[in-house]
Amino acid sequence: MFVSNFRPLQRRRRPALAWIAIGALVSAFAVPVAIGITAATASAVVPNPTVTGPILGGCSPLCPSPPGPVSGTHNPDMFGGQSNRPDLALYGYVESEYFFEGIATAFERDPTAPAWTSTGQWAARPSTTIRPATYKTRMQVIQPADPADFNGTVIVEWLNVTAGLDTPPDYGYAHEEILRNGFIWVGVSAQSVSVNGGFPPGFGLKSFDPVRYGALGGMLVHPGDNYSYDIYSQAAQAIRNPVGVNPLGSSDYVVTRMIADGESQSASRMVTYINAIQPLAQIHDGFFVHSRGGTGAALFSPGGTVPGSSKIRTDQVPVLVFETETDTVGHFNARQPDGTNYRLWEPAGTAHADLYDTSYILQNQANQVASNPPVPGGYPAIVCTFPFNSAGQHYLVNAALVRLTEWITDGTEPPSAPPITVVAGVIQRDAFGIALGGIRLPEMDVPTLQQTGVGNSPGLFCGLFGRTLPLPVPLSSLYKNHGKYVSAVAHATNELRKAGFLLDLDAGEIKTLAGESDVP
Repeated sequence: MFVSNFRPLQRRRRPALAWIAIGALVSAFAVPVAIGITAATASAVVPNPTVTGPILGGCSPLCPSPPGPVSGTHNPDMFGGQSNRPDLALYGYVESEYFFEGIATAFERDPTAPAWTSTGQWAARPSTTIRPATYKTRMQVIQPADPADFNGTVIVEWLNVTAGLDTPPDYGYAHEEILRNGFIWVGVSAQSVSVNGGFPPGFGLKSFDPVRYGALGGMLVHPGDNYSYDIYSQAAQAIRNPVGVNPLGSSDYVVTRMIADGESQSASRMVTYINAIQPLAQIHDGFFVHSRGGTGAALFSPGGTVPGSSKIRTDQVPVLVFETETDTVGHFNARQPDGTNYRLWEPAGTAHADLYDTSYILQNQANQVASNPPVPGGYPAIVCTFPFNSAGQHYLVNAALVRLTEWITDGTEPPSAPPITVVAGVIQRDAFGIALGGIRLPEMDVPTLQQTGVGNSPGLFCGLFGRTLPLPVPLSSLYKNHGKYVSAVAHATNELRKAGFLLDLDAGEIKTLAGESDVP
């Protein structure tokens, strides 16, 4: 069911971007207005947690086998752990895990400020009714072994918990660009399900590995999602302004940009964080919001719901919202025009979760207990009617992260993109069933398959994976010969690259794969 299509690229020792070192410090509550100034080198209002680690060794009988590399560093959670990744060594990267703990604050609407509306201009303050609580959770760090290879940008991903356990979907999509271009990636277990588990039971960190995370070991503690926003901020503070143990291992890794990142459920958390928490915390320099719905997540529960249509405020730092075809209709009422601090990219023919992402995650030997057919005690198998969407969404995610970094660094704004065509709540399609409008990967305008972000079944999860089907006509009726096909792909690829939606290396790979294909 899950077939890997990961193709490692030749590693670049130096990043391609013209990175600019930024040392400016702004007030914790000031809104940055000068091009190239980061939101903060350290927020004055976000507490520094206590960090321990790197955490080595230890594994309960429930852990996957093998549990991790011979060094003893062990990230056993089934989807999030990056142990046994051959590409980390190939690119000169290392991984580690740290615990961090402290006292977290919940937030509430500020009753002295205007009411919250769909504009996203939401004023919040520390809660006066929900008491602060102690917590202890973890972060994962994937970084260049040599600080000289670090490009200055840390991507802090809010790990997704929809499946009842930590998953790093955006690391899965963007791992090639992260590794080849010197980014540091940090995954944060910000929500209760990460630590305490959810449905299906048994996959929260404490139950999955009680030796490492539970009563027999580190004893992680999560007091609930009311505190998740502050926990996430404190993780960023530990990286940006380390006190005691540095999660990057050394001050030689100089952080000049920090991108907050979340996909799916975590994207809804990003919406609320941008609108209500970032004006207080001022710790992130930009946000990558991937596959959000039409509203933000609750600020607290019960009673902390936000407006049903939640746009994103544009008076803070740059935000790039990336909506797959799967998410287009659900996000439709929250669409907003591009502006100085806002971009919306909607790629046609892409899925909320696709073959590339799931295949890469399951390359990890420690994750294969989640394979199909299931292993006793493993994650329940997900069997869908149609093959997963296999469009090249990851190429666009790579470009999005680079364009966002350039935007933060020197004010170079990402290109604007046309939206996917939606009429009366329905995505419009061509004669082949491919969505009209949006950012168009070459495979949408030079198709060999029907790629859609919707239409798979049964159940919720299958509906997120999109589908891949044969075209309703023979390829020979579309392309006279192989050369004509390759030429058409090359033209479409070059146009997308010139528009800024593809990176050079990825454009080259797309053309190479077309040349190696047997189309028509």
